[in-house]
Amino acid sequence: MARHQPFLGYFGVARHDLTHALHQGGTSVAMTREAFLMGDAAVLLPWDPVRDRVLIIEQFRFAPALRGDPQPWLLEPIAGRVDAGETPEAAILREAQEEAGLEVTRLVPAFHAYPSPGAVCEFLYQYVGIADLPDGIAGIHGLDGEAEDIRGHLMDRAALSALVDAGQIANGPLATLSLWLDARVERLRGELGTA
Repeated sequence: MARHQPFLGYFGVARHDLTHALHQGGTSVAMTREAFLMGDAAVLLPWDPVRDRVLIIEQFRFAPALRGDPQPWLLEPIAGRVDAGETPEAAILREAQEEAGLEVTRLVPAFHAYPSPGAVCEFLYQYVGIADLPDGIAGIHGLDGEAEDIRGHLMDRAALSALVDAGQIANGPLATLSLWLDARVERLRGELGTA
């Protein structure tokens, strides 16, 4: 397999000439494929099971702006890259502090997945984070060194569910974590003793 790396910046691009095994047996013809190189990321939807609230964040995103989206400030879950030598759990607890000033008392693993395996090497570790979310907890956070300007939004879980149902959430991980939580909320309340 011939490998090339034509670009390396905040993200990288890899180009490989390759063949692969075929379902019916044999080997494919030689092909060239490219993919974006990205580190793994951890994603968190904070949930207060007592108040049945979630905390989501809003920030400017370059990719939607680049494609002309009139609303490049996206509602999102808390998320960030997993640093070298760091576990996904440690990464998302760090990101919860950086992006929302939030202490998470328990991580509930949701599902882990490739968001776009046809072109992106990124792998997402996704969690629901149990947290105390009283009135006034949402604010503006982020690291100055990373040029972050992140606004928190506190809302009832049902309000987020309604936004997802109405097609008003453009961030895939937020929509899928909301659906995941909705499908398991009663079971999780029972496990947490908050039913």
